[in-house]
Amino acid sequence: MADESRRGPIKLTADQVFDGEAFLGRADVILDDGKIVAAGPDLRSDLVSTDLGSATILPGLVDCHQHLVFDGNGTLEDQVVERSDDELLERAREAARRALLGGVTTLRDLGDRGFVTLGLRGDPELPTLVCAGPPITTVHGHCWYLGGECDGTGSLRRAVAERIDRGCDVVKVMVTGGAMTPTMPMWSSQFALDELRMVVEDAHAAGLPVAAHCHGLGGIADAIEAGVDTIEHCSFMNEDLQPDPSEELLAAIGTSNTAISATFGRLPDAPPLDPEMAAKRPKVKAAMHRVHQLGGSVVLGSDAGIALAKPHDVAAHAIHEFMEMGFDTTQSLRSMTSRGADALGQDRKGRFRAGDDADVLVVMGDVETTPAALADVMQVWKMGQLVIATGEDGQ
Repeated sequence: MADESRRGPIKLTADQVFDGEAFLGRADVILDDGKIVAAGPDLRSDLVSTDLGSATILPGLVDCHQHLVFDGNGTLEDQVVERSDDELLERAREAARRALLGGVTTLRDLGDRGFVTLGLRGDPELPTLVCAGPPITTVHGHCWYLGGECDGTGSLRRAVAERIDRGCDVVKVMVTGGAMTPTMPMWSSQFALDELRMVVEDAHAAGLPVAAHCHGLGGIADAIEAGVDTIEHCSFMNEDLQPDPSEELLAAIGTSNTAISATFGRLPDAPPLDPEMAAKRPKVKAAMHRVHQLGGSVVLGSDAGIALAKPHDVAAHAIHEFMEMGFDTTQSLRSMTSRGADALGQDRKGRFRAGDDADVLVVMGDVETTPAALADVMQVWKMGQLVIATGEDGQ
């Protein structure tokens, strides 16, 4: 890692700057001592600028949903069951580094085993990590093999208390089943509303947010009623595994303080989705867009790690799915930067405001006119330190 944070103010200039809210056109971004000083045109004529030409400078991406202990090979259970915690720790370290080099400077891990990801927090060569530890689930429920099984109210309360005691940043609860665990239908609710309320109350009392894995309509409605902070996936499935949300449910989400963490992002050259699954995606995206129209927030959560089509540096490719959802380029980038930071409670991430952390992504080309340029990484800065630049030795 190149140490750029101690040499005084650094001025970067490019033909396009996105500040987390809007495109500024040709502008400057000034960093000093790991913080943003200012962003805008014609700043500080006394500073020598590094002119990056026809690039775009923007805040580092915020990925609200990854799994650093998964590597995409085989079923989710196969990926972890025969691995030691030490092996999973090293896999998680490598995955987080890959995410950073792909432009993700803030990353929320929503399911490890053995709380291994907590030990990676604070590493300057990794993204800022927000960690849940093992997700809370039912006995043989979704992702039970990660170690978060609970049986009854007492067990559930102890699980939340353990995550508080271990210093987790967020509590993850599997409200419904999931597609990749055959023991529980993905539309089926795993916990009752009263149980979810207890999880939220106990977590919030300790200052921790709650992330709720939800596919089924009933689970989504209960999660909103219980006051969770983010809904992961939110695929609006009925018992026939078809997206079928009511306007009432969409309005409830849109008027709540709960963000949808949309698990978007696949490699462009990945094999196509199963036709049946592909046919559902437009309906899910239309529902999410309706939530946005009703005042709700939809943010990036790539679910990276679960499959080979979703490596840990896949986040930049999610911009295409936001645009398919009906967002323009500006709205898409907000969801991938500032709105994601808001959803995670990371007040100094995702924007170029004075005093914010100097997490900066530089990509080749103008993202406003060519969204695919977001994946063409030139530089990544983490807290004012340059961690990757094209052309550097060893990169």
